[in-house]
Amino acid sequence: MRLICPHCMSGVTVPDDAAGKEATCSNCGKSFPTPARYAATVVPEVPAVAGPIDPVRTSPHPEPPPMSSTVPPVAPPGYVPPAPPPTPDGFLTPAASAGPVQAGYAHSFGITISPHVVSWLPAALLLFVMVFTFFPWVGCYSGGVPVYSQRPWTAVYGSVSPNFELEDAVSIPPGWQNKVSSDWPLMVPYLVLLLLATALAWADRGLHAFDPRKIPPLARVWPHRQTIVCVLATLAFLLAALQVSNGFGMERAIRKQVGEEFTAKQQLTTEPHQKEKLAWRIDQEYYRYKLERTTWMYLALLFNLFAALAVILRLGLDRRGPKPPPKILLHY
Repeated sequence: MRLICPHCMSGVTVPDDAAGKEATCSNCGKSFPTPARYAATVVPEVPAVAGPIDPVRTSPHPEPPPMSSTVPPVAPPGYVPPAPPPTPDGFLTPAASAGPVQAGYAHSFGITISPHVVSWLPAALLLFVMVFTFFPWVGCYSGGVPVYSQRPWTAVYGSVSPNFELEDAVSIPPGWQNKVSSDWPLMVPYLVLLLLATALAWADRGLHAFDPRKIPPLARVWPHRQTIVCVLATLAFLLAALQVSNGFGMERAIRKQVGEEFTAKQQLTTEPHQKEKLAWRIDQEYYRYKLERTTWMYLALLFNLFAALAVILRLGLDRRGPKPPPKILLHY
C-alpha cells in the first residue's frame, strides 16, 4: 500500500499484511495507524415495485423541483489521490495563488511556506556558518587587504595571521602581538556545538533510509533530533555573540597596548579640557591600527540565528500534521 505519513506528509510504502496495524514512517521515524483491508461486496438488487405511487398533494403552492440523489462516491481506505502537477517549491499554482482580491487591489500573488524547503534550511545555513569560520573575523586592514587577521580557529590558541608583505609598509606600532591572549573558553565550546549541530542537521537530511531502531541509544534520541539541533545552534549563537561583545584576543591586545601608552599621561591629567583632549588622542592612536570586524563575522552570526529560527519553524510545521502548509498572500 502507498500511504501518506500524517506527521511529515511524505509518501510511505507499507506492505499489505500491515493493513489495520501500526506502521513506522521511514522519513520521520514516527508511527501511525494504517487503514484496514478493503473488500468489495455485491449488494443484491432490490425488486422493482408494481408501479410508482403518486402522492396526493393538498398544498396550493407549486411542487419544488426534485433533489438530485447523486452522492459522490467515497474513496476506499488507503486510496492516495494522484499528485498535482509539479510546481516550484514554495510557490502556489496560478489557480491557488489567486485568492479573493480585496477592494482597491488589482492582482494577488501567493507563496506557501514549503515544509520541504524549510527542512533543508538548518543544514544549509549551518554549513555556511561552518565555512565562514575559516575566514577572518577581525583584522587590521590597509587598502582593503588584511595586514593582521584572526579567525575563530586561530583565536582558540591566541594566534594572529600576519601579511609579511604589508607588515613593513604600514605604520602599525609593533609590540601588541605579545599581548594577544587565547579565546578558548568561548571559542572551543562554540566550534564544538557548531560541528555537532551541522553534523546532526545533515544526518537528518541524508539518512532517510536509516532505521534508528537498530542502535538502541540512537533510537531514543533520533525522534528529538530537531529539538537537539535547535538547542545546539542557539547555544552556538549565544557563545559567538558573547565573544564578539567581549572582543577577540587581537582586539583586546590592541586596546591594552594603546592604554599602556597613555597610562602615565592619564594619571597626570586633571583638568576636564585636558582629559577630553587626551581621550581624543587615545582614539586617534587606536585608529592607527585600522582594526575592523569583517563581513564574514556578521554573516556567520546572521546565518547561525536564521538556522535556529528555521528549526523552530520546522517544528511548528511538523505539529500541523496533515493540515496544508501555511501560505502568504500578497495583494497589489
